This record gives sequence, C-alpha cells and structure tokens, in this order.
Amino acid sequence: MTGKDRKDVSFDQLKERFRRNVYQTGKGEIRLALTRADMLASIPELASGKSFKILDAGSGMGQMAIWLAAMGHQVTMADISEEMLNHARENLENEQLADRVRIFHAAIRDLPGLLAEKSFDLILLHGVIAWLEKPLQAVESLLPLLASDGRMSVLYFNRDKLILKWGITGQIESALSGRGRKKGSLTPVNPVSFAEFAAFCAEKKLAIISKAGIRIFYRFFLKFPESFQVGIEDFIRLELQYCRTEPYASLGEHTHLLIKAEDR
Repeated sequence: MTGKDRKDVSFDQLKERFRRNVYQTGKGEIRLALTRADMLASIPELASGKSFKILDAGSGMGQMAIWLAAMGHQVTMADISEEMLNHARENLENEQLADRVRIFHAAIRDLPGLLAEKSFDLILLHGVIAWLEKPLQAVESLLPLLASDGRMSVLYFNRDKLILKWGITGQIESALSGRGRKKGSLTPVNPVSFAEFAAFCAEKKLAIISKAGIRIFYRFFLKFPESFQVGIEDFIRLELQYCRTEPYASLGEHTHLLIKAEDR
C-alpha cells in the first residue's frame, strides 16, 4: 500500500521475504509459540478432543491451520495470496493433513459471500488486518459467520508499541506523525492501537474476553549486545509470564484478543 492508491496488500511478491525474515527467525518462533499458548489458555476446549469448526482468514502459509487440524479440528483457510496457499498446501501434504483442511483463494471481504451458509465456532484473523485498507472493517465483515456462541481470535500489529520504538530509536518524525518513512519494509501499513480496537468493540457490542501482548521483550531493539546470552526458550518463559499482565500486555509487538458478541 503506497501513496494515495491504498488497497489491501497481497503477499505474492513477499512470500520469500516473510519466510526468511519472519517465519524462520526467533521473532517468528516466539510469536507463534506465544499465540498458540494464549489460544490454549483462552480456549482450553481446543485441546479437549472436541472438534471445532474453524475459519482461518488471511491464513498465510497455514501455520495455525496446520496446528489446529493436527488437533482434530475442521479447518477452513483462506488467503488472497496464491503463493502463500501453495506453500500451505505443500506443508499440509507433508503433515498428511490435506484432507482435514479446505482452502479458498479469496480476499477476506469476499468470505461472507463464499461461506454464507457456514457457521464457525472460532474465526482467526492473525497478522492480517494491519495489512488491509480498513482493518476493523475486516473484523466486522466476518462476525455474521460466527456460530451463536462463537469466538474470534484477532492478532494485530500494535501501533502503540511501534510508536514507542520509533521514539526510543530516534525516529522522531515517524513517532510524531504516527507513520513510518521506510518504504518496502515488512512493517504493516495500518497498525491498530488497543484504544481504537476497544472503541470498535464497544460500538459493535463485542466483549473482549482476553488480551495478551505477543513479543513484548524479544528484540525490543534491533540488535542485542554481543555479550547477550539469553536463548529463545528463556524469552518464551519470560513472555508467557507477563503477556497477560498490564502494562506489559499493552506493549507487545502484536496484541492478541479473543472477542465475542455480548449477547451470545
């Protein structure tokens, strides 16, 4: 999304950069581990043997879909990027899970029409809304697909943490304007603040069931001192201890929320 011509971003041209710079790095490992742990803490029934009908919207390479399918859930995944979906198909075949996951090549805005007769116990919007022109509109568009007691798991890039990092690292103009200046980076184009999301939930009568910061401490700065000897597992333990405790829950690189309609 650049200049005045703003639109949703597809990762067809960014797949390899994401795989190399996010999914195959410590920050990607921590993000995945913390998100999975918080989902299990928020929805313990996921690991109870009960089969959920799950929609993974903006599923990317399918890390969450594969994990959930392996637990016995019925998963539908959808993404606008054919390249990402091809990678997911390959991984599903390797894990012998292809028969448990349905795949749609579609934008999030098109899913209510494609899945009009479907009702999901859980909908995932992970790492995707901040790449859309209207992030919160994507959340609203999928609410009709929730079952009567369904929940939505939203993982979004945290604008508040981004501004804090800009200020600390001397990117004053970016911090003042609230907009980054580096083009072509893997920083999402429309990060969301918790205040903005909470106001949206209040307006739409959605209850926030749980909130966690994802990747609070790890790589807060771009580089660690050479003497830094803390491993990924140590960071995961630290992140798990504080991810639901304020003020740390509001200081994650990403914020993970579980929401549902108040009247359900």
